[in-house]
Amino acid sequence: MGISLDDLQNVWSALAGATSMNGATIMFIGARLGDGTSDCAQNFAKLAATRAERSVWLIDLDFFVDKQFSSLGGANAKWQGPFDMAFGKLPFWRAIPRTQSAQGEGALVSYRVGKTKLFVSRFRREALQSGQSIQVGPAPDYWRTIRASIDVTVIDAPALEKSRSGLALCAEMDGVVLVVNSDGDPRDAIDLRDEVLNRGGRILGVVVVNGRTSSRNKSAANKNRHPSEQNQAVADFA
Repeated sequence: MGISLDDLQNVWSALAGATSMNGATIMFIGARLGDGTSDCAQNFAKLAATRAERSVWLIDLDFFVDKQFSSLGGANAKWQGPFDMAFGKLPFWRAIPRTQSAQGEGALVSYRVGKTKLFVSRFRREALQSGQSIQVGPAPDYWRTIRASIDVTVIDAPALEKSRSGLALCAEMDGVVLVVNSDGDPRDAIDLRDEVLNRGGRILGVVVVNGRTSSRNKSAANKNRHPSEQNQAVADFA
C-alpha cells in the first residue's frame, strides 16, 4: 500500500509545473478512511526532503491523532525540537472558543526527523484549555511567510468522511492531489473532486492506491475520543 516511485515523480513534476518549488505547498486528500492518503503524503515529503535546499514540512491535519509524528518514530526519538510553526503570524489554526490566555497559536509545533531536512508537525493538546478545540481556515499572510522560509510544505488532510478541514485550506495550496483507493466507490472520487474544486482548490492529479488500510477504519479512529476531538476543524474561521 502506498505511492509508487513513478507516482512520486509525477506528483513532483506536476507541482514543479505549478510553482517554482521554492516555497511550494501541496495537499494530499482522500474521501474515505484507509485510502492511503497519509502514506502518500509521507512518502512525497521524504522525496521532497532529499531535493530541498532548506527544509520540508509535513503537516498532519488530523491533529488529535498525530499519526505522521508517531509513524516516523517521533514518540521514541530524540529529535531536534519543538520548533514554532506560527512564524509570528496568525496561523491557519486557532483555538475555539478563544481566550486571552489560550488562543492556540502554540498548539502546533514541528520536530526535525533525524538529521534530514524533513520536519513533521506535532499537536500540543496542553496548549488548549478545557473545552477548547481547534478550527482551521484561510491565512494568506501566514502562507506567504511560510513560502519564503520553507521549500515544500506537504499537508496530510484527514479523509473527507472524517473531517472537512482539508477543504478549508485547499484554496491556499499550490496544488491538491486526490488519493483514490482502487477498491473504493468511483463516485467518492467524483464527489471529492467536486468538493475541492468548489472550494477553489487546484487539482494537480489523482493517485490510485491498491488495497485499503484496514487499521484506519472509522470506528477505530473515533474510539474513546472526546467529542470535541471528533468534531475538530469542521468549519472556517472568519
